Amino acid sequence: MALFQIFFISIISSCVPQDADIITPVVNIFSELKELQASIDGLRTDLNSAKNELEEQKILIQDLRKQVKESPKVAFTASMSATESTNRGPFSMETRLIFDKVLTNVGDAYNPVTGVFTAPVKGVYYFRYSGSAFSAHDMGLSIFKGTARFVSSYEYNSGERNDQMSNGAVMELDVGEEVHVKLWIRCWIFVDRRYNYSTFTGYLLYPQDSASV
Repeated sequence: MALFQIFFISIISSCVPQDADIITPVVNIFSELKELQASIDGLRTDLNSAKNELEEQKILIQDLRKQVKESPKVAFTASMSATESTNRGPFSMETRLIFDKVLTNVGDAYNPVTGVFTAPVKGVYYFRYSGSAFSAHDMGLSIFKGTARFVSSYEYNSGERNDQMSNGAVMELDVGEEVHVKLWIRCWIFVDRRYNYSTFTGYLLYPQDSASV
């Protein structure tokens, strides 16, 4: 038996090179583990940054939703009422038009008795008017911001059967500032009883706080 063991050991010894280092691995496992750990740490850092950005975006979206929800709603459109088709004017002096037929008045900032819109909040607004008239008379309209003329339109007696015109403007208004439409001197505007050809419209684009420039 001892003889067989000696023979087996000698065979094994002859198969292994004399200069082979069987202890040292071909790949440096510790170095690879360090690199892998560094990669994991980098990914963890990137993930944390992405989470923080996501939380910031969520907060921003919540703030925007809150602003939209709390933002004042202001919008109106009004025409002029009549029991039969007629006209306003001509007048011997420039006259404020009373658009007393309210079609929309969200926020109740437009007064159909006076024809005046009063800004409920500081902000940027858009206003527009439309006018219709027969060609037998001139038609001139202006939007006023307070006592100052802002934009205007004029339609000369062209000889055509019907004349149409419109204009609009963006305004910055402080709380309490007023906007209205005036008919020019010696002009007229058609008032129909059902089609609402001549209108005055306005709405809040966005509010501004006192610190806005």
